[in-house]
This record gives sequence, structure tokens and C-alpha cells, in this order.
Amino acid sequence: MMQRLYALACTALLAVSPAIAAADEPVRTADILAQQQTIRAEMKAKRERYATMPRSAQKSVMTDQDKLKDLLQGKSELSELDSTGQAEVRRLIARIDATIANNQGERLVCTQEARTGSNYLTRVCRTPSEIDDRKEADQRLLKREVDRAKCTDKNGCF
Repeated sequence: MMQRLYALACTALLAVSPAIAAADEPVRTADILAQQQTIRAEMKAKRERYATMPRSAQKSVMTDQDKLKDLLQGKSELSELDSTGQAEVRRLIARIDATIANNQGERLVCTQEARTGSNYLTRVCRTPSEIDDRKEADQRLLKREVDRAKCTDKNGCF
């Protein structure tokens, strides 16, 4: 239950990240930096999920946050960076998120997926158990559809 709540909280925190935001909406760098400042403050205060985080993991997160801050300095929107810079921002945010998630014992697997009806890619992160549940549900649905279709040489499929 706690892992499920953590995953939901991560999803909410990632809502402002450039990798999840819709491609046609501008991503404000101030939102990204504010999110990282909140994480840093909670880490320094050793709040709930950061209380047992090893010092090496904290140092890694802070180093990545410093790199992120340097990349975004003087920019008001993520679109002001070239594609290499945007990719680096996404990589740093993903690494920070993964470090925090690994500290909780919950590993996230992130993939780039196209939104339905669009060519824009969206970053989607799920836990391995969520991926397995989704795969099983998809297989059940496919089996139900195959069983429902009745095909014969005479009548075809209906």
C-alpha cells in the first residue's frame, strides 16, 4: 500500500517535468527548479522518504540538481534549450527520480510512449508489478476477443 502511495506521489511530482508534460505546452524552468528545491529541502530535513536515504544517494541527487540548475540558468522555458540540452534535462530528472525511487525499494521503469492519435512521445514510468498487471490484463482481453470471434471457412469471421 505504501509503495502504491509513493508511486502516486512520484507521478504527481513528475507532472511538471519536461519528459511528462505535453509537447505543445511550454514547460517553465521555474517549475522544474521549484520541484528540485522542494526535494532538496525535504532531503536536508530528512523527511519521511529521505530519512533513511544513504549519504551517497543524497550527494548524487544534489550533484544532479546542481547540473540541472546550471543548464536551466537564464532560461524561462525548456524550449529555449537545444535538443541536446533538453535531452540532458530529461536524463538528469529521470536519474534524480530513479535515485529517490530506489531508496524506497521501488524501482521505476520508464519508457517513451506515443500518445494515442499523436506522434508526440510521453515519458511513462511504472513499477515492474504495474507492468506485469497491465500485461496480464491485456492478455485476458485479447483472449476474450479471440474466443468471441467465431471463424469458419463457410461464414468467415463474425
